[in-house]
Amino acid sequence: MSSHNYTYYQVLGLQPAVSSLEIKRAYRRLVKNIHPDIGHKKQSASEQAKANERMAKLNEAYETLKDKSTRAAYDSLIGANGRGKVIQFPIENSEEIRAQYLKQIFQPVRHKVGRILSSYKKELLQLSQDIYDEKLVGEFENYSNEIESTLRQASQTMTKHAAPSSLSAAELMMRHSIAQAADGLEELKRFCVNYDYNHLIMASNLFRESNDLSKQAQNLTRSC
Repeated sequence: MSSHNYTYYQVLGLQPAVSSLEIKRAYRRLVKNIHPDIGHKKQSASEQAKANERMAKLNEAYETLKDKSTRAAYDSLIGANGRGKVIQFPIENSEEIRAQYLKQIFQPVRHKVGRILSSYKKELLQLSQDIYDEKLVGEFENYSNEIESTLRQASQTMTKHAAPSSLSAAELMMRHSIAQAADGLEELKRFCVNYDYNHLIMASNLFRESNDLSKQAQNLTRSC
């Protein structure tokens, strides 16, 4: 079991009373967002190591819980009774720790990313006056640089401050949101090189998807 004292159910963002089908669905959803080969374009060695660690924990949890016999033995080990309660709930998931993480890490990151992306329509409207005007393109490049700085800081902040395991699904969804925004940023950079307006349209779609994922991440903080 993980040295961080998280139960396998918490790694999957679930309660012990869930069905086997719910375990499978949670695993597949999280794999899509957490896999080390998906998402961040410029991960540092430290970020890549942490992504690999999270993936290993997820696989370990699923391999144990997907089989009825190993799951039953594990439930006995952690003290999960028939009503789906765990006798010793780890301190990492106390209400105080959850509230602190949401207030100091999750919400500030989410708001900063949302705020910089919300300016895209206004910046695009300004640029559309003349996409070949050097001054307008220069201002647009400055905006692109602001996006890059915001996304880098958001990713670094979430890497430095691990989420309580009960909020792991929300954290992963927010990371996926940041990754989509990073893909949109790449489209903006391509436009600044070749002035192909299709890159701006693609960026619009990716930023919209990023915003949708951010909303889903917020919803997950309420459902945990």
